[in-house]
Amino acid sequence: MKKINVKKIILFLILIFLIVGIAIVIVNLKKENKLSETPELILKYQNAQVELNDEVYNLDYITKIENGHIITNKELVNTTRIGQKEVEIEVEDLSKQIKKITLYIDVVDTEKPTINFSKELNTLVGKEINLLNNVVVTDNSNETIIPTIEGDYDFKTAGTYNLFYVATDSSNNTTKESFILTVMEDKNNSDKTNTKSNSSSNTINPSTNQSSSKTTQNIQANSSSSQNSDSKTEDNSDNEVHFTTSKGFKGVTKNGVTYIDGYLVVNKTYSLPEDFGSKLTSETTDAFNKMKAAATLDGIKLWIQSGYRSYDLQKKLYNNYVNRDGKKEADTYSARPGHSEHQSGLAFDVNTIDDSFIGTPEAIWLSKNCYKYGFILRYPEGKTNETGYKYEPWHFRYVGKDLATKLYNNGNWITMEDYFGLTSTYSD
Repeated sequence: MKKINVKKIILFLILIFLIVGIAIVIVNLKKENKLSETPELILKYQNAQVELNDEVYNLDYITKIENGHIITNKELVNTTRIGQKEVEIEVEDLSKQIKKITLYIDVVDTEKPTINFSKELNTLVGKEINLLNNVVVTDNSNETIIPTIEGDYDFKTAGTYNLFYVATDSSNNTTKESFILTVMEDKNNSDKTNTKSNSSSNTINPSTNQSSSKTTQNIQANSSSSQNSDSKTEDNSDNEVHFTTSKGFKGVTKNGVTYIDGYLVVNKTYSLPEDFGSKLTSETTDAFNKMKAAATLDGIKLWIQSGYRSYDLQKKLYNNYVNRDGKKEADTYSARPGHSEHQSGLAFDVNTIDDSFIGTPEAIWLSKNCYKYGFILRYPEGKTNETGYKYEPWHFRYVGKDLATKLYNNGNWITMEDYFGLTSTYSD
């Protein structure tokens, strides 16, 4: 038997390992050389700060790119909300490798509101006027901003008062505009008073009493015909018109203002006179302050963004919305003048008046707790067919704790229309 040469076998194996190792080294060197031949991708970009509602694109802030190209398409960045936006961009280098980069765009609001107003207002001593009539505030945030008045004045004392309109948006940008209020003496007041007194003494006669009696009879007849319905009752006199809703609640309309079971009602069916109201009622303000304090303890910040609105201001706002979106669309989210709860002095909008408020901690807290302070979520989700308006988690109405608790319904909100048996539709 032939003897195996162990030394030769070991040498042979060592040679094989050397050859394989050299081959591996050569392959790796070739790879490195090949990689070194591909130029490195150079990409430079910058984070940015832009103004609310600015028109900017995702690729606007790429300042330099070499040895590659951008794959991502050019698109508008949503700048309708304040905050930081993440913009992701994909690039491909010359070796077909795809990389992702993220840049940040901060959307801020530094623009002050604009106030449209009259520079001079005049009135007579003892004749109060609404200084916020015909005052309109516009802002790039598209939020509703109700101005305030700064300065002292007295309608009972003649004089010239230098005052200011002040408007502040949710980003605390404030505009302050001066105007002059002149309160003048009414020199003919005493003569007019005497004339009215003499005239009044001559108006009492049998025919007048007879006419009044006929009027009362007609109103009672109209009241009877309106039983078991919630149709709008028109009344331009000082007399009362009584009716019953479809759910048996007693209603009364006096001087153009309607109450159901003692609660003032304002919606698309029931309106208010043009001169009704001047500010939020003290009950509403006091209740809100208590609710605000409780919310603060829970880490929730609340503020009234839009409170009382006059008939004229609502008219301007509504017309602006109609011009922008058309009447049909505007009617889903804005009340026609005379039909706004804001004019009642019992309702207000909080914080952010747009759909971005939906689902926020503030909206959730309010929906669960507002009834404890006498407020109701006036336009709940899914109740458009009853209220006539889309879901508004920012709109609250003061009705007192008793009714608020009933309408809260353990979290399943009931509308005033459903509870009382009312309609909410315009006549045209």
